[in-house]
Amino acid sequence: MDLRASSTTLDTVLFVLLVGVAVGTLAGVGDRRAPGGDRVAEETADLLATTTTEVTYTRSARVPSSALLDGDDTVTVTADRTAAGTRTELLAAAALADPSLGGASLTGMGGDLRAGARNATERVLYTREATVQVAVTWRPYPDATLRSSFAVGEAPPRDADVSVATVAAASGLPNVTRPAERAARANGFDGVAGVLADAVVADLFPPGQTRDALYSEGPDRALVAHRYRHASAALGVDTARFLTPGHVDQANKRLSSGLAKRLATDLRRRYDSPAAAAEAVRAHQVRVVVRTWSG
Repeated sequence: MDLRASSTTLDTVLFVLLVGVAVGTLAGVGDRRAPGGDRVAEETADLLATTTTEVTYTRSARVPSSALLDGDDTVTVTADRTAAGTRTELLAAAALADPSLGGASLTGMGGDLRAGARNATERVLYTREATVQVAVTWRPYPDATLRSSFAVGEAPPRDADVSVATVAAASGLPNVTRPAERAARANGFDGVAGVLADAVVADLFPPGQTRDALYSEGPDRALVAHRYRHASAALGVDTARFLTPGHVDQANKRLSSGLAKRLATDLRRRYDSPAAAAEAVRAHQVRVVVRTWSG
């Protein structure tokens, strides 16, 4: 059985929140100038950061029928979504929709938004003067095991003369570098990891909107419960008994605790001190790199 709806209670609010942060921050972040003054790379970066568009996509998951109906079977739940913003904002939203931890998806969703953002970007990339690729990367600190990355267009040939322009777009997460520095002094690597984990979980499962979804009847409730189950499995924690509107904070604490343990291990491996780890935190930025070359 397939159940489709156009309800947007959770995902639309999530995207609006993210874009609201991005619009206020983008103008003051990033370098859109290409080394050597390459005009196509620079103009393409400006185009992505300033032109708006709309993307229609879906959220879909196989869930137990008991989540919606009486029965022991499984059903496909699908909800239609619409997101609007600049192309850079759409790319940033797609990056944060489903980050991976050690190569494993955290939410099991986000592919349709990523495809929509890619398509919206591809429509403005091609010029007669150069070939263009856009690479999108989010990491809360360099080389983090928690990450998200994808590209629009093919990679340049190894022997190509490549020009580059970069935009640092807002990820939708708050700038937690200062809180991470304070946490490093108080609780070492565990403190830095905890600050990061709390911010990521709050972005993926914002308490107010998540409660609304769990109160609702139909696809929003089933989809957010599916996201919790997927994240719980990826992090090795149990949130099953907390998937009710009154226990969202407890569910998020479980996810945050599991993520913090993984991040603390990764930070200890990569940095000589908690202070160095905290200084490297850049969770609020998504790196969008435009590469152009002839041929």
